[in-house]
Amino acid sequence: MKSFQYLRAAILLIGSLLLSSTANAWNSPGHRIIALIAYDQLDPAVRAKAVELLRSHPRFSQHFQSEMPREIARADRAKQDEWIFAHAATWPDQVRSAKGGVDHQDVSQFNRPWWHFVNEPIFLSDDERQELQGEIRVNRRRDPPQENDEPNMNVIQAIKNSTRILRDNSVSAEKRAIHLCWLLHLTGDAHQPLHSAALYTTHRFRDGDHGGNYVEYEHQWDLHGFWDEQISTDEPFPTARILVTDLGNNATLKAAGQAASKSLDPGQWIDESFAIAKQHAYTPEVLKKVADREGHSRLGPLDLSPQYKVDAADIAERRAVEAACRLAKTLEQLLH
Repeated sequence: MKSFQYLRAAILLIGSLLLSSTANAWNSPGHRIIALIAYDQLDPAVRAKAVELLRSHPRFSQHFQSEMPREIARADRAKQDEWIFAHAATWPDQVRSAKGGVDHQDVSQFNRPWWHFVNEPIFLSDDERQELQGEIRVNRRRDPPQENDEPNMNVIQAIKNSTRILRDNSVSAEKRAIHLCWLLHLTGDAHQPLHSAALYTTHRFRDGDHGGNYVEYEHQWDLHGFWDEQISTDEPFPTARILVTDLGNNATLKAAGQAASKSLDPGQWIDESFAIAKQHAYTPEVLKKVADREGHSRLGPLDLSPQYKVDAADIAERRAVEAACRLAKTLEQLLH
């Protein structure tokens, strides 16, 4: 009996670890790049208000200043402000685990795993849709609950929650700073296609594949992680700055961003991401591999085609610029 209890405890622990590690969305460089593209579009007065608010963050010393690279700390105030704004977009992922300047109390207080995504269902076939859709329990609501900061909100609800808190000047600067970080981060998340969808199958993924987190790609990498890396994998801040300039100067991407900024509804952002996920993430080649292995004990790694990879890179760049333009327009309205 004791051995069963130990096994059950181990399973629960592993499950909690999986939940805390899934759905990271764009990696840290990707989130910084989105934030910096937005930063370049902001009116100087709005920039100043945003950074002033971030300096009120209750963990500014531990989670911002302690992470600031030496070359940034030695630079002028303008360069530091730019770095603070970009780093804020990574903060909700930073507090997922206790490491560096983040302790266990920080994780307990600030980590919100469910806020990063919504699992709109994708199926292998119409027959599987009919069999599964009645048992799928996914929070697909689009309006936030009346109570602020409900921990089980999805990404659409969480963006709207942060927006209403930022708009309310009666809320403390500390809390508004926290939600500015969340808005910077979740706007990026909403534009990552695999933060909008999950694959459900009658056997292997009856509870969903968690946005591709359970679909192996190669070298123990997963499909979700593959998409996370598509904007950039370069950590140095100066490199991010170069990429921001390149993306910002691309006429095609700039036009896409300007068109996207006409819609500031996070529900529409997710609808777009879901359409992309169905067409470009869960492609026929991916679905066929899953379907062919439904009766086997192991799925095995995907072998993504060269065209799949090219399309993913192009989509990620466009979604990054669209997210940035929408973020800039939203901040202009909230912090004018």
